[in-house]
Amino acid sequence: MGRGKFLRSLKQRWWILLLLVLPITVGTLLYTLMSKTKYEAFMTLAERRPTDIGKTVLYQEDIIGRAVNDQEIRVLNLANTVSSYTVLKSAYDELSQVGVVDQEETPLVEFVRAVTVEPLRGTEYLQVGYVDVDPEVARQVIDTVYAKFMARYRQLTTEVTEESSNFIAKALADAKAAYDATLQKQMEFQDRYPSGIAYDVSTQGLVAQLGQAKQRLWEAERNHVIAQGQYTVASRQLEELGTEPSDRQEVMNPVWNEVQARIAQSQSTLTGLRESYGAKHPRVIAIEQSIAEDRDLLAKTDKFITITSERGRSAVELDSMQARNQAQRAIDSSRQERANAQANIAVLTKQIDGLPVIQKELSSLDAELRAQNMIVSELTSKLSESKVREAQSQSPTIYMLDDPIYREVPRNTALKTLIALFLSSIVAISLIASLGQVDQGTYTPVEAENSLGFPVIAMLPKSSQQRLSTGAEQASALAASYQILSTEVMSIKDKLQGPGILVAAAEPDSGRTTVAANLAISLARDGARVLLIDSDLRTPSMHAHFGLENRAGLAEVLQGSATVENIVQPTGVDGLLLITAGQPPVNPVKLFHGEALDQFVDTVSKGADFIIFDSPAGSTFGDAAVLAMNVQNVVLVHEAGRAPSVAEYEFHKSLERLGVNIIGMVLNKARPDDCPAYTHFRKNYESKLGDYRPSAAPAALGQGDKPARPEQYGSKSTDDEE
Repeated sequence: MGRGKFLRSLKQRWWILLLLVLPITVGTLLYTLMSKTKYEAFMTLAERRPTDIGKTVLYQEDIIGRAVNDQEIRVLNLANTVSSYTVLKSAYDELSQVGVVDQEETPLVEFVRAVTVEPLRGTEYLQVGYVDVDPEVARQVIDTVYAKFMARYRQLTTEVTEESSNFIAKALADAKAAYDATLQKQMEFQDRYPSGIAYDVSTQGLVAQLGQAKQRLWEAERNHVIAQGQYTVASRQLEELGTEPSDRQEVMNPVWNEVQARIAQSQSTLTGLRESYGAKHPRVIAIEQSIAEDRDLLAKTDKFITITSERGRSAVELDSMQARNQAQRAIDSSRQERANAQANIAVLTKQIDGLPVIQKELSSLDAELRAQNMIVSELTSKLSESKVREAQSQSPTIYMLDDPIYREVPRNTALKTLIALFLSSIVAISLIASLGQVDQGTYTPVEAENSLGFPVIAMLPKSSQQRLSTGAEQASALAASYQILSTEVMSIKDKLQGPGILVAAAEPDSGRTTVAANLAISLARDGARVLLIDSDLRTPSMHAHFGLENRAGLAEVLQGSATVENIVQPTGVDGLLLITAGQPPVNPVKLFHGEALDQFVDTVSKGADFIIFDSPAGSTFGDAAVLAMNVQNVVLVHEAGRAPSVAEYEFHKSLERLGVNIIGMVLNKARPDDCPAYTHFRKNYESKLGDYRPSAAPAALGQGDKPARPEQYGSKSTDDEE
């Protein structure tokens, strides 16, 4: 859409702009001023690790393992936990039970949306807020959300440590019971066989190795059970979160590293034993055999394993995934270690079985007792460590900067009103532009010529009084517009095919009769001898324009019951005579097809410079086409603002097929602002000409031209119908 068309559309449809912008802007202003004051309660939280606040770090892995959880991830971890469905649902249920929140007025979905969780940019703080018209209600909501959040946070952080402590305590009790039973059995055996206590060095070496192998087996089984429990807990948390691993990568196999380290340690021990006991000592041989077994195991173990990695997850998800992956690796490692220890125990047991029965039994008891003693010591240490971890997880790492407070939410009346004004203006202008884009009406001469194909010889304005005065000539804007039309017609008089001019239009209500009458008046006042003929035998109305009677007219002349001299009437305008339509016949086309019309045209053409014929709608009746064949010269009338119809195109094509001379087209009922002659006269000449050219006595039908009414463009008036 061009700028001119857009501005014209905006000018035509300004009421749409007013209709949308004014109610929305005023409504927004009144709503903002009259709405209840709202209060926002909020709290500011932060999560801090021991290293953040200078606490002693008990375990090295707390530093290494948490290094990946930077400030941003910790804040997102808090945000995800606070805004989780579990926390907000439990808070909503408690608030509903105590009557703080009405479930009918505030459903759960609206409550969840109303709780805002926003990380403070560039800081480690998280702000949680809730807005309500009652400040105490807002503060109670924040208090409840905080309590439920802390309960959920402790549950997530202590669940694994509590389960681990319980398992280690149970395993320690079982290990102590087994140690006591083995000790009692050894004491009873020694009482029965006191001579079996002294056995040689080789037996001691086998017993020591068997004890170490059994300890390794037990540790492998313990690690397997712990890892299995950790894997189950982590998997359950991931199922609740609905998270699955996506990326995979290869890392060093911890089992391979452990076996490699054990081989290196055995090599170091073997070097010392060889220097002390020689190459043939049983302990040296046993260690060499253990090294060979470890190397065989190392050859069968993959150096790298595939693990999954996650990106774009919350810290809770990352911790759960990391725990599950570590547990899986621990399960694989413990299985491999258990198989290795069982194989070593089988070899050592076979060697001990070759000893004497008493010596063998005593050696077995001693090895088992040593292994169980080491197990009890290890479990005691692990239980103490687990208890410390459990106590450490119970101490809160979440800090609230201040107690929940509330503040009045600013109304921002001016800002909201300006936004409403701006957005409603954009919507209204866009709507007007869209309507202008789809509007196919012809408003300007260029648009009319492009759509209809005929030159526009005049633009006639739409005003409250469309008819020119038949009294004394007046200087008016409407007269100036018609004078342009009459001047155009007089300038091409030599090119006309006779003095007759038919004013025709395809559509009804386009103003044909008014244009014909005013054109005749303007031509007469410009000095021409004009005969105006009302040839609309369907709905004649020309006589009413001049305040005359319609007893006999064109119909009677064509029927032969009257002569031209008898029906011609003066109009009160010098140089202008009128022949009315007469009594409408049943079939006017039959009259027009006869020779009487040709004779009538020849007769009246001898005594006038211009003969103006009126006609009915060309798309409805065939009268206009028949008249055009006799008159030959045609001025087409098109109503401005109306889109050309198919009937109008067909009527114009029929005139072209008849070969008549189409002088041009008049764009009638145009907006006054679109008519330069009308606008300029009203603005620059009307008041000045009125000073020295006073109007004469009033005409029969009153003032010919009055200021245009501020009515919607395209409205109909009874004076403008024909």
